[in-house]
Amino acid sequence: MQKPFFSVILALLVASFPLLGQERHSSARILEQADSLFRAYRFDEALQAYLSAGEAVPKNKLNQVRRAIGLSGNCAKPRVVARQKFSREDFFLYYPLPERAWHPSPSPLDREEKFPVYLKDGEDVVYFSARDASGARSLFLSEDLDSAWRAPRHLSESLLSPGTEVFPMLSANGHTLYFASDGLDGMGGLDLYAATWDEANATWGEPVNLGFPFNSPWDDFLMADSEDGKYTLFASNRDCGADSIYVYAVEYEESPFRAPLKDPEALKELSLLEPSEASAVRERSFGTTDTRLYMRKMAELRTLRDSLYRRETDLDALKTRLVQAAETETAALKSQIQERETALSPLRRRIASVQEEIRRVESAFLRRGVPSSGEDTGSVSADSSFHFRKRPMGGPLDISLAPEQDSIRFSIGADGSFAADAVLPEGVVYQIYLCTSAARLRIEDLNGISPVYERLNANLRYAYYAGLFPTYRAALRQLNRVRKAGFPQARIAAYSDGRSIPVNQARQEE
Repeated sequence: MQKPFFSVILALLVASFPLLGQERHSSARILEQADSLFRAYRFDEALQAYLSAGEAVPKNKLNQVRRAIGLSGNCAKPRVVARQKFSREDFFLYYPLPERAWHPSPSPLDREEKFPVYLKDGEDVVYFSARDASGARSLFLSEDLDSAWRAPRHLSESLLSPGTEVFPMLSANGHTLYFASDGLDGMGGLDLYAATWDEANATWGEPVNLGFPFNSPWDDFLMADSEDGKYTLFASNRDCGADSIYVYAVEYEESPFRAPLKDPEALKELSLLEPSEASAVRERSFGTTDTRLYMRKMAELRTLRDSLYRRETDLDALKTRLVQAAETETAALKSQIQERETALSPLRRRIASVQEEIRRVESAFLRRGVPSSGEDTGSVSADSSFHFRKRPMGGPLDISLAPEQDSIRFSIGADGSFAADAVLPEGVVYQIYLCTSAARLRIEDLNGISPVYERLNANLRYAYYAGLFPTYRAALRQLNRVRKAGFPQARIAAYSDGRSIPVNQARQEE
């Protein structure tokens, strides 16, 4: 007797579950391997591994590794004068900056009070990081108006991303703004950027990724020039545990020489940012081979631990699914669980073996009376004139904000709407460009944005703009909300008496 059609289909689906599980497991292994290659600075190999994972690889991973390959073609080689490990809680107090210039973030500026605010005594402009209208952490400034502080405003459109921007710091001459971001075109995690002040247009220019070795596959942040202008400092969690951060001090260079560096081992060694003279002392004390072996084994241990954590997390998720699974799925899930548990044993043995190798090298360092690569004291210095010293924290800032005067026509809610009157008012106004389309958008295409203005271009395509803003800063405040509402390419447009003009011209007229 012939089986019913639906029974045949069901049998085929059940039979395919193990294959689908194996495919997912294989993709996860490939991504894990690619991540390890990326953290080892083997970017070309990492890219090939990501590509071999097919659709399983997140698009941002491909962008990050391609960006890393591009940045490796333009590496700086700063002279590192000191490196020291500090706690995440107060590492910023060890920067050679004026005492009591760091303050707890005042709640009128940043309600999360998550990041300290830098403001020297007597200054009346503060740069800080806080959540914007979209929920992203962005860069702002506020000015002291004597009776109150001006309502915070974004620094510029070029410094805005859907991600996180933190630790804005002006250079010694005030013409460069350093900050960290994970939402711009970087290589993953927080990258350091620099933007230059454009005097002609009274705005910050396009941010430049500072590249290797200031940036790495880990988080890099808080770049600042020392008070005397001799050094530039920045922080990173590369080569660190979860609760610590390295602070690096390098000689200040206005325009550092850059050159390509494609060899993975050379790039990795450069990114260690080893103070040169201290490195030479260690090599004379116990040899280049021991030092490099130690650093290599520490990096290998971090990679292995990361891999173990991810595999154990995946295994726990599978065990949870098994408890809730239908009977037809249990066999495939049990097979996957057994396979992954078997794979954990050699990984754990390898971790134990590497830990033992590290202990042997550390014992050799201690017998010779010299700490290993600064790991015991956390400090390495190549310049006797530079010393890390903890500065006292400043007190809470007494900040009250002046009321916002902007009156805008813009909202994002459950339902979007088109503007009833598409005529723009006289004077300078701003809108947020959404998109251009050959077909007219429907109400449901607006993703809750209101009001939306529709214009037919000379090429017979429809262009769409959101809101009506009397000031640039009012439009900028809403830009990230629009991008997150489904229009990632949104940008600010300006008009004067209904005629389109460049945004910089509008800001000058404003």
